[in-house]
Amino acid sequence: MRVISVLGVQSTGKSTLLNTMFGLQFPVASGRCTKGAFMTLLNVKENFQEELGCDFILVIDTEGLRAPELASLGDSNEHDNELATLVVGLSDITIVNLTMENKTEMKEILQIVVHAFLRMKQIGKKPNCQFVHQNVSDVSAKSKITRENKLLLEQLDEMTEVAAKMENYNDITQFSEIIDYDIERDNWYISGLWHGVFPMASISTGYSENVKELKMHLLKFIKQKPHSDSCSINEFIEWIRSLWNAVRHEKFIFSFRSSLVAKKQRI
Repeated sequence: MRVISVLGVQSTGKSTLLNTMFGLQFPVASGRCTKGAFMTLLNVKENFQEELGCDFILVIDTEGLRAPELASLGDSNEHDNELATLVVGLSDITIVNLTMENKTEMKEILQIVVHAFLRMKQIGKKPNCQFVHQNVSDVSAKSKITRENKLLLEQLDEMTEVAAKMENYNDITQFSEIIDYDIERDNWYISGLWHGVFPMASISTGYSENVKELKMHLLKFIKQKPHSDSCSINEFIEWIRSLWNAVRHEKFIFSFRSSLVAKKQRI
């Protein structure tokens, strides 16, 4: 079995992306909820099982990150960090959904994700990560995309250095040191689903084409992974138990709102 997950602030775009890519029926809503995560087990057709090296693909859709419903609770940030760490730890591929709707919340999600990948490095696990930028008005503007990719990498490097120092990894200063990341290969820009105002708007063919390209890339990555890296359902269940115990009892930094906020509090 292989595991693909998606992280990000809950929006219609995130669940719609998975529904379109895999033909799923995850709930789609304009608001945010606090259900934790939705999971669906996909059966791989027999003629593709040997090629992909697995019989099933598990797709996880996280819910509730940065949810307003949890903001009043004292441990809401700890909830987000624990959920992100658990999902990243379970996954072979993590899709980080970056909508253009609220860049402040997106930065907070990135800080959570950096901590999660750093914790996985501590236990020798190095999942793949794909950044999906949704609702982009002009995906053909190559110069703009290049600038945004470089800015994203600068932010990830800064967050990684701060997070590493907080967890006593003073020799780690770059995001690429905790995960195999390529600025050109691992960023995807997807236009909005609709042309015009819903419900009278038409569906964008460009959206479907972009999602198909991403899906093909994910399947190519799975094909290239050693078949021995795949796990059985029983092994996956045991890994969930072990990882959850580690999340709940190890001394990970879960209580801070973000790495940068934690840094300011320590100064």
